[in-house]
Amino acid sequence: MKSHRPHSGQALVVMLALMACLLGAFLLVFNVGQVVNDKIKLTNAADAAAYSAAAWEARSLNFQAYLNRAMVANEVATAQLVSLRSWAQYVDTLTTNADRITRYIPPLAAPMRALAQGWGRINAGMQRALPPMEAALSLWNTQALSTAQSVAHQQALLAAADLVQHVAVANEPRAQVAAASRVLQVRNAEVWQHNFTAKYQRGGRDLARYTRLLADSRDGFSRSRRNDLPVSLPLISLPRRGGTDLLGEYSWRGVDTMSLHLDLLLDHVETPLGWGAAEQRRRVVTQRGEHGGSISRNPRASRLAQRQYRPAGSYQGVPEIRDVVTPGRSGARSLLYSVALQLPERSIATADRLLAPAGLAAADGQLESLAPAYAGNGLHALGSAEVYFQRPAARLDGREEYPSLFNPYWQVRLTATPASERSVIAPLRGLGTDPYAVLP
Repeated sequence: MKSHRPHSGQALVVMLALMACLLGAFLLVFNVGQVVNDKIKLTNAADAAAYSAAAWEARSLNFQAYLNRAMVANEVATAQLVSLRSWAQYVDTLTTNADRITRYIPPLAAPMRALAQGWGRINAGMQRALPPMEAALSLWNTQALSTAQSVAHQQALLAAADLVQHVAVANEPRAQVAAASRVLQVRNAEVWQHNFTAKYQRGGRDLARYTRLLADSRDGFSRSRRNDLPVSLPLISLPRRGGTDLLGEYSWRGVDTMSLHLDLLLDHVETPLGWGAAEQRRRVVTQRGEHGGSISRNPRASRLAQRQYRPAGSYQGVPEIRDVVTPGRSGARSLLYSVALQLPERSIATADRLLAPAGLAAADGQLESLAPAYAGNGLHALGSAEVYFQRPAARLDGREEYPSLFNPYWQVRLTATPASERSVIAPLRGLGTDPYAVLP
């Protein structure tokens, strides 16, 4: 007797259906894993490229800051050399006048004559040797350092753009720099060139803040050479005054004087004893300086000093410098550098490319692709880095340090890409959605 099993083979059908579902799930998981893995690699490459480009811009700003500091140091050195010439001329005049007085005093005549003659030779040597040194410092500032600063500023954009390509490929060889990166680089260049820093030129009041900085940076000897010699007689004083001032943008002038002052009840008598002056200039300057109080305290001696000195004319003027726009403004300043990378669909090793590049045959005989639906025919990633100014440690005086190109405290950090950057570059690919914000 035969057994009748009308439901035989049903388990096989269910098993085949289950295996098909498992296969589909496996392909889905495999594809998602591949896409996510490549998306992470591409994002890391974009972050590395943006960080490297921004780091180059930060280093360029720090290099320009070091050049500004070097130019300040050279200007201060010029002021010191002018001060030495002025002081040496003052001592020469003082010893010469003292020699004329003591020649009638036998015990003092010979020593003072030797001192005056010896210092005269020293002064003559200094007046010959120091002006060429001042000229060299000025030429180095205006021709070498200022030019190097301009070159560093201009090449930073080219070097940063070149770094983007090299760093992106080094981190992900399949990555391509998207055309959107060029738009982002143009935006960065516009801010870099016109809205972040500026070249401050001679003439007008562009360099007013810089000239004040130079004056404040003088050492004690250059700033003020003053003291009152002790005199035990009433109504008599021997003030010694001197100092070197920056006059406008084209002259360093030093004046040194000492006078005997007799303060009478109805009159005041000044007798100049020693005077000297020196100047390194590019053009005649009508401004007057304080010169450590020499002009006001010893006016007669100051007039003698400025009437008799011979100014050197090899100074190139205060060097033109680059600094942040509107220096002294409080608040943070930052510069954004964004990079857009893409990974073409053909380079993503998903299941469709490994198993069935042409697709699978469907029930109706048509070939169905297993490829994921990509936004813009591939993967996309955005990376952004920010250049910002921050001291590594707080100032000892407790004051706030404003961003400038005189302190090399420019740093870089990764940051989120703002919506304004995304909205600019998404339409470039004819997309209604933002391919950098979705997966894939």
